[in-house]
Amino acid sequence: MSTFAKYRAGLSFVGGIFVGVVASLGILRLSGLALISQQDLDEQLQETAELRAENQELLDDLFNYQGPNAVFDPDDLPYDPDADARAAVAEGRKSAVKNGKFLMVTFGANWCVDCRTLHHHLKSEDVQAFAGDVFQFVNVDVGKFNQNRDLATELGVDLTRGIPVAVFFDPDGRVIGTTNDGELEPARYYSSKQILKFARDIVEKSLISAPDSVQ
Repeated sequence: MSTFAKYRAGLSFVGGIFVGVVASLGILRLSGLALISQQDLDEQLQETAELRAENQELLDDLFNYQGPNAVFDPDDLPYDPDADARAAVAEGRKSAVKNGKFLMVTFGANWCVDCRTLHHHLKSEDVQAFAGDVFQFVNVDVGKFNQNRDLATELGVDLTRGIPVAVFFDPDGRVIGTTNDGELEPARYYSSKQILKFARDIVEKSLISAPDSVQ
């Protein structure tokens, strides 16, 4: 179960307990065993309704992502299984240093919804308005995790936490870090705004942090 599914289940569980308690108090009231006044019961029912509304709003915001609902161009396949990945990365590193840009090398696959969603967000207008001038991007296809594993290892990229996973270089060609802890793996749950903040933190702070946890 994903973190987001657990979050949804947790909210439902807490809300269910609260509603159950209030319902029980109402039953006691009707059976002449009331522990609180009718006014207090009405107030608690009102609070319950407000909490449920707030929880639903939080859930709606949390799950308002473009992943599975994003319209991917069927001809826009960001990961080329026939590409010479090693040569592409070498050229990307050389070009990024020459042009004074940050480099993001992402390992993923076209069958991966999270990989396609991340690519979708990186090409969004908001992200490109910032990253277009300061970033270069190279995508490396991992197939069914049976391609370019040696290259990933050489770059310090760990595929065991899932894809997409990326390594970042500064404009001088030095490694800033990777997303080996799974920061980008659940990309379907992120918005373009969160990916923009993620990119800004790399450029401005050399900080790699999960998009759902950056402030």
